[in-house]
Amino acid sequence: MKNVFERLVGLFTLFLIGLLALAACGASDSDKAAERYVQGTVYTAAGQWQNAIKEFDESIRLNPEAADAHNNRGAVYAELDQFQKAIGDYDEAIRIEPDLSNAYYNRAIAYGDLGGFGKAIEDYTATLRLDASNADAYFNRGYIRYQLGQYKLAASDFGDAIILVPNDVEAYLNRGLAYRNDGQYDLAVVDFDHLLALNPKDAAAYVERGITYDAMGLPDWAIEDFTQAISVDPTSGLAYANRALVLAFAGAVEEARADAERAIKLGVDRETLITTLELNIRHE
Repeated sequence: MKNVFERLVGLFTLFLIGLLALAACGASDSDKAAERYVQGTVYTAAGQWQNAIKEFDESIRLNPEAADAHNNRGAVYAELDQFQKAIGDYDEAIRIEPDLSNAYYNRAIAYGDLGGFGKAIEDYTATLRLDASNADAYFNRGYIRYQLGQYKLAASDFGDAIILVPNDVEAYLNRGLAYRNDGQYDLAVVDFDHLLALNPKDAAAYVERGITYDAMGLPDWAIEDFTQAISVDPTSGLAYANRALVLAFAGAVEEARADAERAIKLGVDRETLITTLELNIRHE
């Protein structure tokens, strides 16, 4: 049975470095640089990006060798989607302080936003070499590896994130998806089971487990899960869409068409769903 609906959760969080000591460059300039740096972090926390950049600019002018100021200005540029400028600042922060793990982490996010997945993976790996407790770095590296079809590696990364943050819902969901795409259906079911143990009203977990059951050749169990998802969340277009596909493949054409119409009304792409539905109806 053809099935095309799933989701993957991403987690990308920039690290801003707070009130850390700036390298001395003369007492007066150092004090002034620190003041402007602190004001830049205040503006950053308030989402006043241009004011934050002005303060970091001045802090860096007064103390060009302040890695933290470069890193934080880069984070603000990233918030403004100016990723090349952000990477330039992260490069400078790393030049000044090669062991600044947050700069590698932030640069990895920027590379990912620009589609530079290989460089992003390298920087997440560097982050983890410097700080093995960074669960978000494991998660984000797993997310990119999933996008690249590296499902075993992705599942391993999500697993490491779970070790550091037990019951991380997004990590369990994504590891389940990675296991499923790698053909490890039993392990995927275990992860979706865990999600439902944490939250019996998690409609997405029912949908994903249902998709997995269908891939395992268990359509009745799949339909049961999609139905449960709908009972928990009647607005779940994915639950209706996937139930429609399984019903169509089983020959329950009218029920399938009714579910498909509900799914379309709830926002599922009509062309994709109808095309797949007709393939399932004609599968014999």
